[in-house]
Amino acid sequence: MTGRHESHDAGPGLLSVIVPNYNYGQYIERAIRSVVDQDYDSIELIVVDDGSSDDSVAAAKRALAGTDRLVHVELIEFGRNRGKLAALNAALEVAVGEYSVILDSDDFLVDDYASRCITMLRRARLRDDQVGFVYTDCALVDRNDEFIDRGRSTQFDAALVERLSFLPEPAVTLTEALRGAAPFDESIRKATKHHKWRRIVANGWSGVHLAEPLFCYRMHDANMSGIGRKVLSEAESGSRGERILSGYWEVSPKAVAAP
Repeated sequence: MTGRHESHDAGPGLLSVIVPNYNYGQYIERAIRSVVDQDYDSIELIVVDDGSSDDSVAAAKRALAGTDRLVHVELIEFGRNRGKLAALNAALEVAVGEYSVILDSDDFLVDDYASRCITMLRRARLRDDQVGFVYTDCALVDRNDEFIDRGRSTQFDAALVERLSFLPEPAVTLTEALRGAAPFDESIRKATKHHKWRRIVANGWSGVHLAEPLFCYRMHDANMSGIGRKVLSEAESGSRGERILSGYWEVSPKAVAAP
């Protein structure tokens, strides 16, 4: 592991943004820029390169050179590809924020994503201290950042988490809840986010849905879930309208078939 690790305090309200990356050098600078552009001031950024064979590390270093307004920045480099959950486990070893969000390196955040989600999470926890995360809808965009359609999640239902992958990857989450579900099973290479969410919810945490498109989910041929090929094919054939994302995201192999 290599990178820049500055001395820093967690501080109240610090948000740890974790960006796992594997061969998304063409997109990672956009992802990092969206973190820097947040209207929320207390952010640390942890980028984990998972043994990329493209120019990802060089692209990440270029982008990280312009992140002085962030509280802390770190780049972790794996010597070989170990999988997304290994990247998440490594990031959690150094993350110190009160809140965390996992941002895939081919996606990017709307400028007020952090402030809106953290405000909602704080308010929700005043009513129910078992609320551990806030998640949103998204805009589906192509490789050139052009809007395709809106992607919609649904209201939180703990029982539904067992059999449907309706929770998006990026969600502002109490780091306590995320770390309590770790370490994640690094042998799982598909449906990794569903594995993560099932563990968090199994520990008794619940979530709140903010039904606005506050992050951009990039559709392309190399999406791990295969959603990009499906959505782009549908759009090219003239199919338009909001997409219910649980119909596209894979479920964990260990998920049950019925509630």
